Amino acid sequence: MKATGGFSLQNKLGEGGFGTVYKGILGNNKEIAVKRVSKNSRQGKQEFIAEVTTIGSLHHKNLVKLI
Repeated sequence: MKATGGFSLQNKLGEGGFGTVYKGILGNNKEIAVKRVSKNSRQGKQEFIAEVTTIGSLHHKNLVKLI
């Protein structure tokens, strides 16, 4: 919550199937992306795990590393 400025609209990067993605800054000034899972998401646990697994295995200059 702190890293994203309280999930500020100014830090909103986009929306996905599970919720909204925000830009954040950690205490060590590392820039991150935070996905806030929506309570209204129609996708289940299995789909979420598949998305995290896929994101974790991708490497591209326009994607942030999954930590």
